[in-house]
Amino acid sequence: MKLLNGEIFNAVQALNELYDKEWPVRTSLALAKLTSKLNEPFMAIDKVRNGLVKKYGESDETNPNSISVKTDSESYTKFAEEYNDLMMQEADEIVFDVVKLPQEVDGKPLIIKANLLIPLEKFIDVETLREVK
Repeated sequence: MKLLNGEIFNAVQALNELYDKEWPVRTSLALAKLTSKLNEPFMAIDKVRNGLVKKYGESDETNPNSISVKTDSESYTKFAEEYNDLMMQEADEIVFDVVKLPQEVDGKPLIIKANLLIPLEKFIDVETLREVK
């Protein structure tokens, strides 16, 4: 599937939060495989992103080891342009299986915050309810 760098970057961050939850074995394995497939392009994207932060950012006064790009800095516009260009680039094609999340885990309804589901829209699906007859 063709993906944008931004889709991969956001998905890996959301997957890391899902990955920490307890899942049935099949779901855990599927999440692990998906994470593994996205990790290599994610690391390349993150390396370039970190380079942009170092190029346009400033050290924090309270923590000199922390560098960030402040929205009110002169360099923010150039940073934002290059960052958006990075995130909008198409990544190499990645072949993966969509992960099916169960509606219930250990007899409890699956609850996931929307801010995690949005970046994972192309990567996960929630199983449909089974009808009881």
